[in-house]
Amino acid sequence: MSYKQQRDVEAQFQSQLTIDDLTDLFKLNSINDGSSIQKVREFGDDNGIARKLNTDLKKGFSDKSAIEKSKQLYGDNTPVEKEPTTLCELIMECLGDTMLQILLIAALVSTVIGMINEGVKTGWTEGATIFFAIFLIISITAGNNFLKERQFRQLRRKLDDGKCQVIRDGKVTEIATKDIVVGDLLIFNLGDLFVVDGLMVQGSAVKIDESPMTGESDEIKKLPYFEMAQQQHNQLNVNQEAARGHVSPFLISGTKCLDGTGQMIVLAVGQNTVSGKLKQLLIQENPPTPLQQKLEGVASDIGKLGVLVSILTFIALMGHLGYDCYQGKFPFLSIKTLQIIVESFMIAVTIIVVAVPEGLPLAVTIALAYSVGKMKDEQNLVKNLSSCEIMGGANNICSDKTGTLTQNIMQVVALWTENQTYKDQVHTNKNKIKKDSIELMCESICYNSNAFPEKDPQTNKWVQIGNKTECALLECADNFGYNFNQFRPSDKVLRQIPFNSKRKKMSTVIFNQKSQYIRVYTKGASEIVLSQCNKYIGNNGIEQMLDPQLRKNIYDNIIQKFASDSLRTIAIAYRDLDPQSHGSNVRGQITQLTKIAQNIPEDDLDKDLVLIAIAGIKDPIRPDVPHSIKQCHESGVKVRMVTGDNILTATAIAKECGILPTNREIGEWEVVEGKKFREFVGGLKDEQVDGKTVKVVGNKENFARVSRDMKVMARASPEDKYILVTGLIAEGNVIAVTGDGTNDAPALKKADVGFAMGITGSDVAKDAADIILLDDNFSSIITAMKWGRNIYDCIRKFIQFQLTVNLVALFMSFLGAVVLKESPLNTIEMLWVNLIMDTFASLALATEPPNITVLERQPYKRDDKIVSPTMNRTIVGGSIYQICVLCVILFILPQFMDLSIPEELVGQKFHKNVVQMSIFFQTFVVMQVFNSISCRQLDYKTINPFANACNNPLFWGVQTFTLIIQCVLIQYGGKFVKVSHLTLQQHLLCLGFGVGSIIFSILVKIAIPERWCQFVELFREQEVQSGDMDTSLTSVLRRKSTNRLGNSRKSMDQQGSQIRMSAQRIQ
Repeated sequence: MSYKQQRDVEAQFQSQLTIDDLTDLFKLNSINDGSSIQKVREFGDDNGIARKLNTDLKKGFSDKSAIEKSKQLYGDNTPVEKEPTTLCELIMECLGDTMLQILLIAALVSTVIGMINEGVKTGWTEGATIFFAIFLIISITAGNNFLKERQFRQLRRKLDDGKCQVIRDGKVTEIATKDIVVGDLLIFNLGDLFVVDGLMVQGSAVKIDESPMTGESDEIKKLPYFEMAQQQHNQLNVNQEAARGHVSPFLISGTKCLDGTGQMIVLAVGQNTVSGKLKQLLIQENPPTPLQQKLEGVASDIGKLGVLVSILTFIALMGHLGYDCYQGKFPFLSIKTLQIIVESFMIAVTIIVVAVPEGLPLAVTIALAYSVGKMKDEQNLVKNLSSCEIMGGANNICSDKTGTLTQNIMQVVALWTENQTYKDQVHTNKNKIKKDSIELMCESICYNSNAFPEKDPQTNKWVQIGNKTECALLECADNFGYNFNQFRPSDKVLRQIPFNSKRKKMSTVIFNQKSQYIRVYTKGASEIVLSQCNKYIGNNGIEQMLDPQLRKNIYDNIIQKFASDSLRTIAIAYRDLDPQSHGSNVRGQITQLTKIAQNIPEDDLDKDLVLIAIAGIKDPIRPDVPHSIKQCHESGVKVRMVTGDNILTATAIAKECGILPTNREIGEWEVVEGKKFREFVGGLKDEQVDGKTVKVVGNKENFARVSRDMKVMARASPEDKYILVTGLIAEGNVIAVTGDGTNDAPALKKADVGFAMGITGSDVAKDAADIILLDDNFSSIITAMKWGRNIYDCIRKFIQFQLTVNLVALFMSFLGAVVLKESPLNTIEMLWVNLIMDTFASLALATEPPNITVLERQPYKRDDKIVSPTMNRTIVGGSIYQICVLCVILFILPQFMDLSIPEELVGQKFHKNVVQMSIFFQTFVVMQVFNSISCRQLDYKTINPFANACNNPLFWGVQTFTLIIQCVLIQYGGKFVKVSHLTLQQHLLCLGFGVGSIIFSILVKIAIPERWCQFVELFREQEVQSGDMDTSLTSVLRRKSTNRLGNSRKSMDQQGSQIRMSAQRIQ
């Protein structure tokens, strides 16, 4: 919207607030000194702001026109993203290639000399052809980068997609986060990541992590505006704390909800939010991946060899020039001498262009771009590119149970209440249960919940939105005739303590209409809630004392029985507070009762409970999970289930999945509870490593004993999961971890690859993860593992091909310069070869789809060499064959075949052995095409080079295109490429040499055992640090031509200053 249009809309609604009015509320200084609170008062408090925004603090927006007006006036919540790089900008970036710049200058000099020697009519051809070749390289490279960037941009947009719940027209509605507008009443829960700025108007026990925006590491307590204003009005002891920003109603985008639930009125969206403004200032590029850093070291080694050969070749050519001048063939000070010097210099520069394998990082980027797109189609949304390749080496997977191994479609299939157990369709037994007991149970379920499932009007089935366990209970209550919409939202809710992994229960305090006082509803892990009950609803709905023997019977015969049937058990309880203990004079006064409820310690709320019921909830395992677990075992990956369920439920599910054996007794440490594990391994302790304090496992020997056998951890806390991941990584394992809760974030960050659940996962978990599973399915982790291994395979195939071309091209260029006084390949031909071996080969080999056989071998290790012994054999064998063939063409072929210049070329500007050099050029390229076929096979066992030949049409398309262009260059290139057309016999000879390369590679595999190659190391594989990527030899000589990740130092600097800039910007 233009400035004028925006002001016109503002003029229509003069009573409404401006964008500046709202965004000024979220400046850090204004929040800390109380100015923001004062401004809210001036606007008429939270209700006044709602009126000015044409919304309501209870019902939200009441009609669509108000939403559209808000969008017109205050903008939408479209994520802020970096302006896309245009194709022209990418072309100019490619022109920053140092060697290409030198080559362009040399080509210009060559053109001038040619026109002086031969005249304008024909003298321009050679230089113009070089210009065209360089333009072609730049255009293809820039086009490739453009398509690649567009694909990554689409991926980032997918990452920004999300869902949230708002209240509109009095109903809870799920919308896309990009559809949030100013004035919306947004519901937030524990684990949410705020994408808008807003004012908290309702909530309980809310704590926020504002460190991403302010650098403040402390948890920040938040209160609803009316409570904050009331406390300040009453001059309670919060003013000093509030002044430090430790209590406020302002919720800032980019921060995370660590505890509690609530509602906020949205006051800023999109680029007007605090995080939106920061994103415009600080948009980071993708940092280089570990594989790219390792390959940069290989590329630098090859580049050094290329520079050495280039210098030696130039010296050899200059030596021949000096000798010819000494012999008097032509004067030293002449145009001819200058022309030879320029041509020799261009040959030397072109050798560097060909030798420096800047296609290596390009191949990684293409492989990643291709893989992340395919992975997204298979339910893996990649956030961190390096996680793709790291999954190729994963040998341990620590998986959640709920929703990952199971379907996350919860249903109450067993119910214990009134000392009776009911199975299957439990609501059909409602005539056997007292009405008061049903009412008490269903009220507890409906009030004590944060889920808002919806019933499909067509199928009359529930769509589970929110916590699936709560949805199952709410569906059960609905079957008994109690719909949660009759109970929530409600003014009767005085306080709510959300479920978290430490308490393992949730409590809601309500105003009880009958007693006119406070009632507490609690639900949670059965054994924990049961231990806090001193009564239960017995036969005929009568409350009875819960003695220790009965408590034990309930645990052994109900909870344990449900758990052994793979059921999750949830206990439902309540408690009516005694008015005499808190003041009976406030009966019926909701405001005063709210204060009392807020001041009661959490532990005091949940004691002396009355047990209403125990629900057994079934969550069937996913049908494909047992097969996926079996695949993991076959591929050398150990699967460990880490769950919060009790040990019997966890064991039953693990056996059903195939994690635990069913045909033998379970070992001592195969199944362990989190508390026992934590105590046995000694928790975590601080240790100094390289001058830094890091967390390590307390007792490494005990941990080694446990980790060797452990397959299931029950009743696990996030701390237990973090200890497990820390210890496994310290043992040298590559760990993948799944998580969905806020407290899983540390383990997800610590793991080599963190998987967050896309459906059930909290925003905090998704923010900490590397990959988001869009379907919450364990089989999708297998997909990531398959693609991770395939990325390594693709890069290795490309390296096999490129190193062979490099070695052959360098050797023959130097040999030709020494023996023939010229390079067998001229500048134009070498530029074409460079295009083949870099851009075309990376497209063909880096986009190979994965074969199922990649899951039949062991994972890569952290210290595995990229260039394996088998690859060394392929590279050396292919290079020897090609060098021998090319030497035969140069030194022996003229003795057996008529290679005289065609009559039509006699008298023109052609070398006397132009036919021989054309056969050399044609053979060289054809052998590379056939060599690429051999390079598609990496393993020792596969002899047939055409195995899986039909799984990559792009490969065959690229090779066909290469052969067609090559034949066109030979037949019609003429004076532009300095080649002669060939006869059919000569073409067949070149083709025969190409086919021979495949036959020779088969013979090498058969004749040379792999063990003979174990001690051959062609290149060092020293990883280049991220900060040194821009100063490596590859980047200096071929700067930014294809990598597009060459801003690693800038990315690091940006990351280092992000917190500092964030804090400054919002002040």
